[in-house]
Amino acid sequence: MAKTHPTSKMRKRSLRIQRAIYSILVTLAVFVILYYLIVRPSGDTSIVENGLGTVFTPIQRGMTAVTGFIRSWFGISSSEADKDQTIAELQMEVERLNIQLNSYAEIESENQRLQVLLNAQDEYDALSPVYAKVIAKDTGVWFDSFTINRGQNDGIMTNMAVVNGSGLVGRVYEVGYNYAKVLSIIDPRSSVATLVGRTRDNGMLQGETQSNSDSAECYMYYLPNIGNVKIGDSIYTSGLDSRFPKGLYVGTVTAISRSQETADKYVVVSPAVQFSSIEEVFVLREQVETAGESLPAVPTATPKPIVTIKPTATSNIYSYETPRAVDDNAIWVMPTATPSVTAVPETTKAPGSDKPIPEASWLEN
Repeated sequence: MAKTHPTSKMRKRSLRIQRAIYSILVTLAVFVILYYLIVRPSGDTSIVENGLGTVFTPIQRGMTAVTGFIRSWFGISSSEADKDQTIAELQMEVERLNIQLNSYAEIESENQRLQVLLNAQDEYDALSPVYAKVIAKDTGVWFDSFTINRGQNDGIMTNMAVVNGSGLVGRVYEVGYNYAKVLSIIDPRSSVATLVGRTRDNGMLQGETQSNSDSAECYMYYLPNIGNVKIGDSIYTSGLDSRFPKGLYVGTVTAISRSQETADKYVVVSPAVQFSSIEEVFVLREQVETAGESLPAVPTATPKPIVTIKPTATSNIYSYETPRAVDDNAIWVMPTATPSVTAVPETTKAPGSDKPIPEASWLEN
């Protein structure tokens, strides 16, 4: 059996001693650190802490600056509360931008509508148009009757025509001081004298749209030559009803009745105006003149002068003395009932005879 060398035993003993010393030192170091961190009064700073702080403070500041720069660049918050606040602010910003975008879209749509009205204003300029906004409407899908923000103080009167950039809308049927109500051409109570632009045939347009109708339509009746009408023909106002000016665009023919009965023959007219959405209109304040208004009054006839015949004195044997009437301006002069015989001169001869009358010889004897 081999014996252990004494030198190796001494080495092992030396290692054990070193490990014990290291353990004691580490334990003392931990104890000192815990004492200064827990037991020592606040405000006291040890030499070790001062040294470590002196070394690591600049490094910590640099790392903080770099980290803050990175967070600010990428918008990263340092805490959950900051993150929630940032998300809420971003959501509010998104909502604000959406509202602003919708507002811009509405402004763009309004600008387009007003541009159409502005272009049409030149066409209606001779009819004294006044701009009005729709402020109310009856229940239902269609604008068959609605209210505008113009009234008597703007010169609006009943039966004035209402148009927009597309064509004829209707007429004013009720007027207040600062509002007016409009009856559309699609309303069953409405009727408009119209004509076919191509053939110049006249007829009467009546509204046929109900509140539950799928589309806005009108029917044109009393056409003299319905066989001449074609789909796609343009319909205009004729001005024969003394309500609407002549030449206002109404719409186009979309269907023609095939009935053989004259009373049932009609054409279907699709209005040019979109009666599902009306926001601005023109009221034409220049009303149509009626026949009674356009013709001047007939003057009173001047009586024809009558010449008064005045009888002259005659030398006839049987002439009558006719007395003058009391009124010099009288038309007729009536003779007296019993005329008196005038004296006949001796030299008087009967007309058409050269011999003296017998009475003259009697007087001589």
